[in-house]
Amino acid sequence: MADFNLLSKYGIAVAPYKVAKSPQEAASAARELGFPVALKVVSLTGAHKTEKGGVLLGIKSPQEAEKAYQQIASRFAPEEMGGVLVQKMVGQGAVELIVGGKKDEQFGHLIMLGMGGIFVEIYKDITFRICPISSEDAYEMIGELRSKAILEGARGRKPVNKRALVSTMLAVSSLLEKESPKEFDINPLMADEKGCVAVDMRIIY
Repeated sequence: MADFNLLSKYGIAVAPYKVAKSPQEAASAARELGFPVALKVVSLTGAHKTEKGGVLLGIKSPQEAEKAYQQIASRFAPEEMGGVLVQKMVGQGAVELIVGGKKDEQFGHLIMLGMGGIFVEIYKDITFRICPISSEDAYEMIGELRSKAILEGARGRKPVNKRALVSTMLAVSSLLEKESPKEFDINPLMADEKGCVAVDMRIIY
């Protein structure tokens, strides 16, 4: 399960969520969080959530939440599943980014910024820096993205709040140095004119 408490520790905003262990709990959590919500399997084995059908989006009623829980449970063996994460869907219309990093044998920790979401491997629009980074480094990284026009408000979109994005990047740089993971990423980080919110994360020590 994504350790969202770790993100909160470093001041990174996280989309509201609850963990459910039954269809009824999923319905109750969804009602409490407010619709629409997403349901995601809490994988105990590191199975790829999306490819195995462990992520369902746009759930709009308690009945849909119950059904979605049952659908996810049918796709995973009991020993693979630690419940289902019910999460408030945020950032409709936001830009999906990936912010993370890895530990390099030669350079130490590297931080990365790129276009995120499920197509991150297809976009391959990513830039790196050696940690720790400064605000100036973060702004330079934003400017290096081939897709930077999207962040600046192309095609009638409102520009992304770069100050909030830079703040998140500095927090990730600090997390990488202090927690020392082998790999870490927030994907997607939903960025819009209001700020940045983490929706999912992955960490390997």
